[in-house]
Amino acid sequence: MKRWMVVACLTLGTGLLSGTVQAASFASVPLRPDGQALRQAVLSALAALSSPDFPVTLDDSAQGGGALLVLGGSVPFNPDVSSRTLTVAGVRRTEFNPQGPVPLVQAVRAEIGSLLGLTEFTPQAARRKLSGADVNGDGKVDLTDLALLMGNFGKSGGGLPGDLNRDGRVDESDLKLFTDEYRIP
Repeated sequence: MKRWMVVACLTLGTGLLSGTVQAASFASVPLRPDGQALRQAVLSALAALSSPDFPVTLDDSAQGGGALLVLGGSVPFNPDVSSRTLTVAGVRRTEFNPQGPVPLVQAVRAEIGSLLGLTEFTPQAARRKLSGADVNGDGKVDLTDLALLMGNFGKSGGGLPGDLNRDGRVDESDLKLFTDEYRIP
């Protein structure tokens, strides 16, 4: 598709939708930090991923699920290891080394970055990853993602590629979310 056609399509989509669609403008990360020190480290890390128009919040409810984060473990740590992840009874558990080689906040940031699949720990990277606009999960919001969204446009059902706001429909609100994230190369 020619570049001017892409601009026209995205501009038209945005123009039709402006002021009429309430899009999701935040992300909630399901994690269960155990203890105040870990909770503060997680909140600090998520604050570093947030921006005024796209806050990243913690969902530590039982319904949210998510990995259990604990300080220490049942077996000693190698002194060179900041954290380790294991699965116990089907639950992902990340244990942080209390005497690790890096401060706890830095270890938590590294773990959250890994869990979210971030290539860099910035608000822009978090928004790109968590907004859902990267439909195929390749780390870029591009025309391949738009093609997947448009291939399902007008469809309803659970888990459809392109249902960015997760309301069970691929519609104008999803196109609006996509256009907020897409940048012409």
